[in-house]
Amino acid sequence: MAETELRRRRAHERRLRFSDVLRAIGPGVITGGADNDPAGIATYSVVGTTAGYAQNWLLLLSTPMLIVVQQISAKVGNVTKTDLATLLRNTTPAVLLMVVANVITMGADLLAMAAALELLTGARLVFWVVPLAGLMAYVTIFTDYRVLSKYLLWLVAVFATYILAAFLARPNWADVLLSTLVPHVSFSPGYLLGSVALLGTTITPYLFFWQASGEVEERRGVQGMTQRNIDITAGMIWSNVTAFFIMVSTGTVLYAHHASIKTAADAARALEPFAGRYATDLFAVGIIGAGLLAIPVLAASAAFGVAGLAGWRRGLGRHAQNAPQFYVVIGLSFLVAMELAVSAIDPIKALFYSQVLDGVIAPVLIVLMLLLTSNRKLMGDYVNRLPTKVIGWSAAAVMVIADIATAYEVAGHGLPT
Repeated sequence: MAETELRRRRAHERRLRFSDVLRAIGPGVITGGADNDPAGIATYSVVGTTAGYAQNWLLLLSTPMLIVVQQISAKVGNVTKTDLATLLRNTTPAVLLMVVANVITMGADLLAMAAALELLTGARLVFWVVPLAGLMAYVTIFTDYRVLSKYLLWLVAVFATYILAAFLARPNWADVLLSTLVPHVSFSPGYLLGSVALLGTTITPYLFFWQASGEVEERRGVQGMTQRNIDITAGMIWSNVTAFFIMVSTGTVLYAHHASIKTAADAARALEPFAGRYATDLFAVGIIGAGLLAIPVLAASAAFGVAGLAGWRRGLGRHAQNAPQFYVVIGLSFLVAMELAVSAIDPIKALFYSQVLDGVIAPVLIVLMLLLTSNRKLMGDYVNRLPTKVIGWSAAAVMVIADIATAYEVAGHGLPT
């Protein structure tokens, strides 16, 4: 009987049509888009500006790791039908650190969006922060999940602006391809710190919580495993393709001219003299779209974490009156992030600290998820297979190495100024 069911499932997978692929698109693609928030765009821009194409190959390395880690996160929601924070109540500090890192990142992202709007409109940066935060808070709290997910999916398309910006930069595509396929490794402090930042920006804890909770919201269950894998693979590839073109555009123009940038808005502004106003505008539009996509995901992930630990009702599919504590956490996240954005806090240092927090807890969470999804009592026949274990443990190891490299760099050169 089991063999018959297995043959039927395999036959169904072989008959997978393009329409099935389109129907599969959901939390995984949103997660991939949210991975490239304005903070991530800043990181990729800085890496391209300081290293040219030399670190493009790291995106190839991180893509299968990112796919597998997100599939593990989704499997938790598919099989257990509960979110990650609920299953990780015995690791409360890690979940709370994720929440803190999310809120700090939200503040930095709001500031980056405001800077991009200032670049496009000329209106002062401070005028944009409060309206942006208010708009996104309203949409996240009062919009039905089905509507919200469609809104987030449409925003994923905004990252195509970075493909156009890269072509406007007119790179030598032979050099780009060579650097992407042939690893170039340097042990200079700048190269190592750039590598750490790139990997840490790509594999981030809030994505784990969003993915697991998104699967619960979608109610895919174990019957939706094939859809889930297509969705996540497409989302993670799109995420790293976006990062690739950001690094190509900044590596082509700004690295060659020895430019110095600290933020994504700096990168957009610096492109204009060399690649034209259109490249600058496209880059700025990408920053704004990235924030509109990522900040609601960051806020919701924080709320899923806190509500899961506390045992409160939670879910973007619930009305605010049916899950008041969950939505209060979302509202507070926006308020604190807005305060951080308009305060005198240095956004570069805020981003640095949030990345450090993410870097510390990411390998811990990856290991815990691997242990959870290798537990036959919890997962039944859906325990991890050998390839998943190998890639998952490799991702955890890479993140630990990244943490050690960060600690070494900070010990030797101090915190960023």
